[in-house]
Amino acid sequence: MDGPGQGPGRTPKLGDFFWMGTACAISVVGAGAAGYGLDAWLHTTPWLSFVGLAFGIVSAVMLCVAQVRKFT
Repeated sequence: MDGPGQGPGRTPKLGDFFWMGTACAISVVGAGAAGYGLDAWLHTTPWLSFVGLAFGIVSAVMLCVAQVRKFT
């Protein structure tokens, strides 16, 4: 059992929002950079950059959904 203020329905704190924003930024930038790097290495410009960005966006949405579910 969770302690007080630790379970579902608790109020999110500033740190929770900071983590969510940072994780989203890192996932989009990291996946986009990986796609860009693979494009430069494999000479497939711009296809892997788009795939990397799409993967980063999907990853960011999944991270946000998982974080928000902790509070509902």
